[in-house]
Amino acid sequence: METADLKFCDALRALFVSIGDMLLPRGCAGCDKPDEVLCASCARLFAHVYPKVLPGDAGRCYGCSWYCGAVRHAILNWKDHGDEECDRVFALLLTDLVLKVLDRQESHIRSSALVLVPAPSSASSMHHRGRWQMLPLVRLMARGLKRYGVSAVMEPVLRLEGVQGKSVQASGASSRAKRIEGHVRVSEDLNDDSLFIVVDDIVTTGATMGECLSALRDSGARDVIGLVLACTPNRAE
Repeated sequence: METADLKFCDALRALFVSIGDMLLPRGCAGCDKPDEVLCASCARLFAHVYPKVLPGDAGRCYGCSWYCGAVRHAILNWKDHGDEECDRVFALLLTDLVLKVLDRQESHIRSSALVLVPAPSSASSMHHRGRWQMLPLVRLMARGLKRYGVSAVMEPVLRLEGVQGKSVQASGASSRAKRIEGHVRVSEDLNDDSLFIVVDDIVTTGATMGECLSALRDSGARDVIGLVLACTPNRAE
């Protein structure tokens, strides 16, 4: 295609986007405030560090917020209703969470080199949503951390194989654990002193995150933690 044609297509695309914004203006993913991807009030709900207890000795997990109210609404709009404009905002919030956790100087963290691992999605979930929703977030996180002088790379080494049904269909910790147990695979050996950080959207019972952290340890990762946008309150489990 000629350069002039490409410029025309770009201009036409921009025009359609502008028309769409005028006809269907967006609202905040959390509270529907006009002309906001995520308004300042909703963003502040993600600005904390909440530790989450994982089953057994699976490891440590931290969240930006609790999974309720406007936080839940925002995540569902992004995850299940295709609000991809939230990718960049959520990546910034998760990047801030990484920096806060590192600033705590956790005694078990022995390396400043980070390997960011997007939590795996099942084939059915990716088919339904049309994408692996954590992948663009983690890619943006790696870029953002480098701007803060933190050595970070993205490695999508986790896979889900043979999982039946959706996680929301498995109520309770034991049901979720049985659904996911033994189905998380690591695509390569990880004899590495880096800190491996599994990044997911929410953690409920902690079964999936626990399996991910255990799989990484079994493949040679020495330090592993989990980070999520939101945790369900412990009383909900």
